[in-house]
Amino acid sequence: MGGVRWILELLPLQSLCCLDLPTYLVFLVVFLGLAALRRSWVVRHLPPGPPMWSLAANVFLGSKAPHLAMTELSQQYGNIMTCYIFCMPMVVLNGFQIIQEALVQHGREFADRPYIPLLEDLSKGQGIIFAHYGRSWKQQRRFTLTVLRNFGLGKIAFEEKILEEVQYLTKVFKASEGRPFNPGSKITSAVSNVICSIVMGKRFHYEDKTFTRLMELFEESLVLQTTVWAMLYSVVPFFRHFPGPHQRIFKNQRSIEATLQVFINQHRETLSGETIRDFIDAYLLEMEKEEGSQTSCMTEGNLLNNVTDLFLAGTETTTNTLQWGLLIMMAYPDIQERCQREIAEVIGWSRTASMEDGPNMPYLSAVIHELQRFANILPLAAGHTTLEDVTFRGYRLKKKTMVIINLSSALMDETQWKYPKEFNPENFLNEKGEFFKPDAFVPFSMGLRACPGEKLAKMELFLFFTSLLRDFQFYWPDPATTPSLQPVYKIALSPRPYKLGIRCRKSPDNGETLPTDTRDGFRDHAGLE
Repeated sequence: MGGVRWILELLPLQSLCCLDLPTYLVFLVVFLGLAALRRSWVVRHLPPGPPMWSLAANVFLGSKAPHLAMTELSQQYGNIMTCYIFCMPMVVLNGFQIIQEALVQHGREFADRPYIPLLEDLSKGQGIIFAHYGRSWKQQRRFTLTVLRNFGLGKIAFEEKILEEVQYLTKVFKASEGRPFNPGSKITSAVSNVICSIVMGKRFHYEDKTFTRLMELFEESLVLQTTVWAMLYSVVPFFRHFPGPHQRIFKNQRSIEATLQVFINQHRETLSGETIRDFIDAYLLEMEKEEGSQTSCMTEGNLLNNVTDLFLAGTETTTNTLQWGLLIMMAYPDIQERCQREIAEVIGWSRTASMEDGPNMPYLSAVIHELQRFANILPLAAGHTTLEDVTFRGYRLKKKTMVIINLSSALMDETQWKYPKEFNPENFLNEKGEFFKPDAFVPFSMGLRACPGEKLAKMELFLFFTSLLRDFQFYWPDPATTPSLQPVYKIALSPRPYKLGIRCRKSPDNGETLPTDTRDGFRDHAGLE
């Protein structure tokens, strides 16, 4: 009874505290009954799907990864169906054709983000990733893309920034030759340093405590956001007042924001209009420029959330793809060897890789794209919501209907791929061995909410992967086992932790080990003690 009264003391339930226990129970039954009726009214125009209260309908609670459960259910209910998060309905779209129709042909109607209490409390509707469609989101996205272009995204200056970090990572790898090691933290540090140099104007030592702690906080929060505690919070917002693992998400968020705010404050203290060092500088100067404007959304909150979004998005997907890449190269040594032959023919041993080399290496390009397709890093796009009432495929979807995009169903669509269920670079090669990209290749989603960092991710994947394959041979160090390609689900699909073995490759001309850098001015602080 004390626990019930404690719950009822929470706003907005304080007015019920004067009721006795039988009345509480009557209220509860009536409340749940009305909620069920309301739900049945809401879902009666939605596409078919399993019953609301069945475990099959609650795809985020079952033993299977959600994207796999959705794909399996689509065989019974069709490529557009209704599933649930507890009693909260969501329309699931499967298959490339339907996803393209929704996000491209009906792009604006599906461009909003759902109201999910957990994400609302974390981002406060600010930033880019989880912000609702509207003036603020448009301004933040447009400004971010402009800054990235101004800093040379897609140009040689950006390549040099990435290649500099490649050399730090190469040196760390070389120091581990002959000793199997887990490459996860090293790859994460290298990839994260690229976005840090763009956003904060600096890179970090791989063992820097602030840097490593920041990455640990992001990692832990991503895992916690897939738990049943986080889902309960999203369905019953006042659940936030209860103790539980979900409280750790908010504690981590406060620590992340406090750390990033320190960097923002340091930038403000040293800000100069004559030199724009990075994204934070550019944003602060734009805030000053638009100060007093009634329509500007360039605010402190948006700045902090943009930095958070860029740090997270610029690290997680590329890091996971590279980890999958090295694991798959150990699982398929023949593919690794063929890539290395092509790299030797095109790049050789006397210079670093360049994005201009891509068109001349069709097999390597096919392998990198197949890594993205097969690894399926983000099987579900960030949630969408209908911006207005829309008729789609014969169904009337009301405004604010939650829509889940199963990108995995497009990347594994049997009507779109030659080898949908296996890792095979032939998915991206035509009969002449030339590289081509099928339309169903949508790891960055599509439409208005497509990933704004797609071009950066492509540059990083090509330059990191090509450079590492040129300098090292990767092998599975335990002859008694084989590499496991079963993923771990934590919003992103990550490979299970593994150890790899490396051998430094040697030039066929002189038999000497490749230098760790062929450019002048490389600074020897790659993260080694």
